[in-house]
Amino acid sequence: MMTKAILIDPFTETVSNVTLVDTKLQTIYNLLACDLITITSAFGADMILDDEGLLKDSASQAYFKIGIDSQPYAGKALLVGSDAEGNFASLPENLTTEKVFEKVIFFKPSENHLEESREIKFIPF
Repeated sequence: MMTKAILIDPFTETVSNVTLVDTKLQTIYNLLACDLITITSAFGADMILDDEGLLKDSASQAYFKIGIDSQPYAGKALLVGSDAEGNFASLPENLTTEKVFEKVIFFKPSENHLEESREIKFIPF
């Protein structure tokens, strides 16, 4: 059974349709280039992410948000639907790559911002 999904790739800054030949864990690991996944919700669908994405070296990592107020996500993400039993299924026809691309913000954190966040600042009384 082929499953229609959407891949968010912050490395290439693209949002594309993908068809999964199966939804086995190893297939998803290979597609996302990771060893551990987590699942959250976005666009009324399941969003599968690299669970260790935020722990990887920021110089070689790519990030995205879904809207300005979103938390940052690291690495690739896969949007899939789910059926009544909770199994992965094709996305609804009305969820398109264009709708997803409109909301996704790709970014790389600035080195200055990363350095500032590591500093402890003391404010005198």
